[in-house]
Amino acid sequence: MPLPSLRDRAAELTLPTLLIALTAWLGAAAFAFRSSLLTSFDLVFGNGGDGRLIAYLHEHLFAALMGRAELLSPAFYFPQRNVLGYTDAFLLDALPYAGLRKLGLDPFLASQILAIALSLCCFTASFLIGLRYLRLRPALAICAAVLATFPSNLMFKTAEAHPNFFALYYVPCLVLLALWAVEDFPRWTKWSLLRAGGFGLGYGLLFATSFYVAWLFALTLLFGLGTIAMLRGREAIALLRRHPGSCAAPIGAAIAGFAIGAIPVLAIYLPALHQQAGRSFRDYVSFAPFPKDLINLGVHNMAWGWLVDRLIGDAQHERALAVTPLMTAALVILLLRLRRTAPARPMPWQLLFASVCVAVWGLSWLVTLRVGTFSAFWLPYHLVPGAVAIRAGDRIQLLVNLWVVAGLVVLLQYWLDCAPRAAGTRRKLIAGVVAALCLIEQINLQPAGLARRVELAQLAAVPAAPPQCRAFLVDAGTPFDGKQLDAMWISAKLELPTLNGDSGWAPPGWRLSDPAIAYDEAVRLWITTTNLNVPLCRYDRGTRQWSAYTLQADEGIADRR
Repeated sequence: MPLPSLRDRAAELTLPTLLIALTAWLGAAAFAFRSSLLTSFDLVFGNGGDGRLIAYLHEHLFAALMGRAELLSPAFYFPQRNVLGYTDAFLLDALPYAGLRKLGLDPFLASQILAIALSLCCFTASFLIGLRYLRLRPALAICAAVLATFPSNLMFKTAEAHPNFFALYYVPCLVLLALWAVEDFPRWTKWSLLRAGGFGLGYGLLFATSFYVAWLFALTLLFGLGTIAMLRGREAIALLRRHPGSCAAPIGAAIAGFAIGAIPVLAIYLPALHQQAGRSFRDYVSFAPFPKDLINLGVHNMAWGWLVDRLIGDAQHERALAVTPLMTAALVILLLRLRRTAPARPMPWQLLFASVCVAVWGLSWLVTLRVGTFSAFWLPYHLVPGAVAIRAGDRIQLLVNLWVVAGLVVLLQYWLDCAPRAAGTRRKLIAGVVAALCLIEQINLQPAGLARRVELAQLAAVPAAPPQCRAFLVDAGTPFDGKQLDAMWISAKLELPTLNGDSGWAPPGWRLSDPAIAYDEAVRLWITTTNLNVPLCRYDRGTRQWSAYTLQADEGIADRR
């Protein structure tokens, strides 16, 4: 008997359904991005630290595309080269961001509009996956798309500090592309291979867009595939034996695409890896979540913030990323209930899929949790390539949310489909209440934290540098006053390299943000360490005045000694 393909079983999309879905996205996006919309985009997602850094890196990509900057060497940490690999490179964002900038949008507004546009891509991809491949009714598919696109943890994380995690919006798009590639399995065509190659290419480039998102998604896939191997390993092997060519062709195309996408990844990050040894395991443990963080949604979650405040308090934001508890509990309880009544052999694919989703959720906590000074993340840290770059393991919950959402809606649809005629209406009502409660508990009241017009006004007030300047630094100011990012944005405006800098890593010997050493002494040390010999200037942010910066000969000799 021939194996039915995904295409044969896929549901069709009608125009009225699509219009209803887009209306739902419009309403959900308006609420999720309300801080920006209600202030006419004066407030944008992020903060004065990482938020400004992420916007700066997007602007550097735009300058590189316009031929005004060297891609691998942004003009900070001067004269250190190849510093793009010290942080996320945002390659997948480059072209759409450049398009927005060419339309006349300023850097901060372009970054925010890009995030909103990506949310539409994520919503649409999630909706199509649910409707076409997971066989959800339109209402449940729309609900799943909202839960996947605007979850509490992602909205909190991006508004509070890190809009780089909007890169998560690429994941459902890549999953949709992968499903589209294999929907004719076991048949394949040149178009299906092209789609598989496109998936591999996109996933490879995701590592150069947000390493955390790409690597942690791979870890959740590892958990999921391992669970499938335990539950259905024999069937999977039998499928491979029956259709070896049909399996090898798309996998090979995806690997080839990934290899091509990995070329810029290696070009960006290998130079940095030669300079940096990676993060220590102690560094990981210091940021690892505790068992109590299983319910830590942050104090700004509308439904659960009061409880988090009472039990945990306003803890470090890296630990406030749990998947919402009601949605998780609904998935686990419904799965246990249905497995008691469903046939064990063959287990319906919906129950198998939900079991995998629950396993991904459970394993993500077991591996990343910290108990005392121990964490099971020690194992992937020492065995899995790239794990040494991971500092905040709780961020995996941003990816786990996608699995929990998918598992829950698939189970709800299966539960509705199996309902006796007399219980159909009651089950629909219960499923609607569960879906509504899950949507409500995603509401996070964390406002956007980056004042766009203030940033632009401060940057516009910076006068041109003296013509003899070939590089510059800013005044010492006070500790943690944002001087490093101030200098980077001034550098971007004037197209003049700066000795200052800020990123996930710093070059060996660069200590301009080290509170253990005087700022001017750190500057002199960096100049002598790098043998920098170009005319330098200092910009005083308070007086908005430029002055020449000179290093006395005896100071240089002493620093070298």
